[in-house]
Formats: sequence, structure tokens, C-alpha cells
Amino acid sequence: MKDKLADGHALVRNLPEMGKQDITPIEAKLEPDLIYPAIRGSDIARWHATPEIHMLVVQDPKTRSGYPEDHLKNQYPNTYNYLTKFKPVLLERALYKKYHEHVGNPFYSQFNISEETFARYRVVWKAMSNDIHGAVISQYKTILGYKTGVPLHTTEFIACENEDEAHYLCAIINSEIVRELIKSYSSAGRGFGTPSVMKHVGIPKFDPKNSLHAKLAKLSKDLHALVAERGHDSDISTKEGEVDACVKELFA
Repeated sequence: MKDKLADGHALVRNLPEMGKQDITPIEAKLEPDLIYPAIRGSDIARWHATPEIHMLVVQDPKTRSGYPEDHLKNQYPNTYNYLTKFKPVLLERALYKKYHEHVGNPFYSQFNISEETFARYRVVWKAMSNDIHGAVISQYKTILGYKTGVPLHTTEFIACENEDEAHYLCAIINSEIVRELIKSYSSAGRGFGTPSVMKHVGIPKFDPKNSLHAKLAKLSKDLHALVAERGHDSDISTKEGEVDACVKELFA
């Protein structure tokens, strides 16, 4: 996304250099509602995630198919016209053919967008790595206002009901003991540390009345703040040591 225009629309440029298809670079004026900060694996560090690009989400999270074409034409005509420029390419996507073509979903239908994608809080981590680098994500302040960050396919995430629960989970999966356990179950590379692997960890359900759970949540919040403020490595290491000690107590 390049800019917000005086009429409220967003001036965007696609990023063909990031994909494998030979696509013409285009600048366009789009309605802002369906534009979201996109979080890639490369945007995630332990205790921190900063999106650097944006994406269009034209998928209904409830039906898990693209918004009806009549709806998009009427409510977001600029966005619809923009997408039609890429219709032949969009129809040839493997995921479109596998999940949408046979039921006649709109040509711009996307994959793996659900209500959980837009949960108020999510714990997200790199999917293509040899270690866990987890962070809590929520909304980001952008030139279009506050927007929910949307994890891309190079990430894994768990949706949470509230902020404390998210930070509790983040502290646990970032702890040394759990990271080493996950490595024993999951091969490095694509798909490392999938949510299904977390079943082997046996994380206790978050209880806000449990003092140890609350302490882990606070430690995660403190570490997110330290990393965001570029705090001293020694302070971060000290807090991470406290996390490790608490997680050992949790599983004792």
C-alpha cells in the first residue's frame, strides 16, 4: 500500500516480485475496507511481529468462500475491477481449482481464511524454521486506521479468546523446554511446529485465577514491550529465564 488518498481510498501497488507468476505491476485506487496488514514468517521475531506489506482479503470468513460477485461489484467496485484484471491467473491457482472451482465460488476466492483469522488475539509463529519464534498479534495502527493483522501461509497461529490467554500461550511456546520438545516432534523447514504438534505439549487450559498462569501472561507482555522498545539484551534474557522457570513449574 502506497498512500491514503483524500477521498479515503487507498493507493496500492501489487508486488509481483514476491510471487512466481509473471504478473504486470499495477497501481490502483481501492476501497480500504478489505485491505489488511499481512504477517509473513519473515515479519516475526520472538516476542514481536511487524507487518511490512498489506493484502486484500475478499473471502467471507464465515462461508470460507469469496464474497459474492454482486456484493463485491456493488460495495467495492474498484476492488472488483482490480481483481478482474487478474482473473485468468486467479482461475489457474492450484488452491482455487482444489477448493473452489468445483462448487463455483468466485474466481478470487482465497484459501484458509476463517473467523479464527480475525480473532481479536492470536499467537503466531514462523512456519518455515528450525525453532519457535512466537508473538502475540492483534490490531495494527495503519494509515487506514486500526486493522487486524492477517497471518499468511508462512506462519502458524492459534486464536485466543482474550489478551491474557494469548500471552500465556506465547510465553509457554517460547520457553526453552517447550521449544526443545517441539523440535523432537517436528522436522525443521516448511510446516515446522504446526498447531497439531502442540497437542504433544499438553498445555493446561488458561485459568485467569491461577497465579502462575497470570505471571506467565505478564512476563510475555513485558517481553513484548522490551523487544518493541529495543530493550537491553540482558533484560530480555532475565525475563526469558523467568519464563523458563515458570514453565518448568507449570509442568512439574
